[in-house]
Amino acid sequence: MPALKFVTDTLFNIHSPACFWKHPIMAAKVVGGAVDNMLLPLSEKLIPAKRRECTVCNWQGRNFRTFLSSDEVIAHCICPGCGSFDRHRQLVLGVRDELASRPGWNPGVMVGFSLSTAMRFVLEHEGLARCFRCDVDADDQRFSPDFVSDLRQTPVVDGAVDWVFCSHVLEHIPELDDCIDEILRILKPGGTAWLQVPFEPGQAHSHRIEIDPHRAHAHAWQFAPDFGNLILRPEWEVKEVIAGESVSIADRQRYGIDPLERFWLARKHD
Repeated sequence: MPALKFVTDTLFNIHSPACFWKHPIMAAKVVGGAVDNMLLPLSEKLIPAKRRECTVCNWQGRNFRTFLSSDEVIAHCICPGCGSFDRHRQLVLGVRDELASRPGWNPGVMVGFSLSTAMRFVLEHEGLARCFRCDVDADDQRFSPDFVSDLRQTPVVDGAVDWVFCSHVLEHIPELDDCIDEILRILKPGGTAWLQVPFEPGQAHSHRIEIDPHRAHAHAWQFAPDFGNLILRPEWEVKEVIAGESVSIADRQRYGIDPLERFWLARKHD
């Protein structure tokens, strides 16, 4: 998004959660993050230090960029090289661990729902087969989908996919159960779904919310740590992988991964 449009939509829009005269604290956070991002190239030149690294594109530098939106500011989480978030970098580590635990095995068919170009690139360059991207919007250049479909009803035949990647998609769709059942349907026996969703800080139980058109994320759900219970099905086994437990402190600092970041592995029974 062009800088001027971002400022107008974020700081000068009366409906924005960061409108500077209605929500000055959030506006100050957005401005502070923007200044930090503007100064980042200069700091890279003045104090060159390769203390951060991206698992997706192998970028190395002093720090990651800050994510900015009208309702959320996440410090130092975006790779300047490929635009990956810390959740993407954690997922790459998880994929590598999974492949290392199954030497010689290669998933033949992979499908990513709203999967970024960077993520498909890294999956393919881990020696894996092509990961087909699916999105509900053919015009969204961020994802350049191979096919267009609603996650609630995909054109994929039963039991056709080895791995499904679904990162930060489910929170946008009110019919969560329909999406989970559809992912389960297209998985092969023994296939695995890699699921990621955002959490609402301090919330104990997940619940549906009305989509707010004035918020950047347009979420239909506020998820809590009980998300794993919502996706339980007799046909698969679900495992939660938390960065703070599965990634060393040194690697979390190196790759800029929040210790609370997590994903779920749902493996369909053979």
